[in-house]
Amino acid sequence: MSEDASVLAVDIGGGTTKLALVSNAGVIRNWQSILTQGPIGADFMEEILTRCRLLQRQAGFKVVGVSAAVAGFVSATGALEFNANLPWLEQTPIRTILADGLRLPVIVDADSNAACVAEYVFGEGRNTSRFLCLTGGTGLGVGMIANGRLLRIAHGCMGDAGHVVVSPEGPECSCGGRGCAEALLSTASLSARYALAEGRSGAGFRDLVDDAHAAKPGARALLEEAGYWLGIAAASLASIFLPDRIAVAGGLSHAGDAFFTAAQESFHNHGGRFPLARASLVRATTGEHATLLGAAASFFHPELL
Repeated sequence: MSEDASVLAVDIGGGTTKLALVSNAGVIRNWQSILTQGPIGADFMEEILTRCRLLQRQAGFKVVGVSAAVAGFVSATGALEFNANLPWLEQTPIRTILADGLRLPVIVDADSNAACVAEYVFGEGRNTSRFLCLTGGTGLGVGMIANGRLLRIAHGCMGDAGHVVVSPEGPECSCGGRGCAEALLSTASLSARYALAEGRSGAGFRDLVDDAHAAKPGARALLEEAGYWLGIAAASLASIFLPDRIAVAGGLSHAGDAFFTAAQESFHNHGGRFPLARASLVRATTGEHATLLGAAASFFHPELL
């Protein structure tokens, strides 16, 4: 397929949904973002359809399909099976709605898979045989490509590895567990903690990162703590899945040097000799649009699926 061929890419995240036209070469056009909000999944998908139709009319070139990535477990029929942060969207037939409304081929996959594909095709996953990607946003997704194929252990993905327990006495998580990596590492949880600590109800993850860069002690300390937990999560996953490389994508990839220095140190302090002899922990290069890029790349590279 030519490099100019494009798809309608949709990234349904726990907090925001992004849409764009994305080419086979990874060029993003007409990017836009809306809140991911219910309470009725079908109504939300009608809003997505309206925006997709507008993007299609604005394209000025042939759109060959639709590729949607959604946070959570995705069924074989293209519906969201489970996401503790999006209960109102569960069982909504996402693929059917998009296919019937747009009359185009549609694929729907977990956002953790899509981000992994993006980094495998365009970023740090190139030239690896076993690549693991942690994507930190509203949640913490984990995807892996082994020997050229996405690893699908359960419910269309590698399971909910973002909920690996890193602190047994840690905070409660939306999944119902306690001390999960997501509860300590997601950009949403870090933003909430920072806003509470600083008494700034509107403070977001970007404020946290900017304040850490400006050497504000509270911000830096929180990101260093988050890096510590990330290192434990990455070391645990490295021992189970034995990747060649682990990349950190999504909002966490912009967390700054204090975060990554702490993550690297914790990773090496907690990992075993055998997995660490093979695995490196790096920042993803596909940035905040990793899931959009990966949704498109999944459409153009079906051999990875």
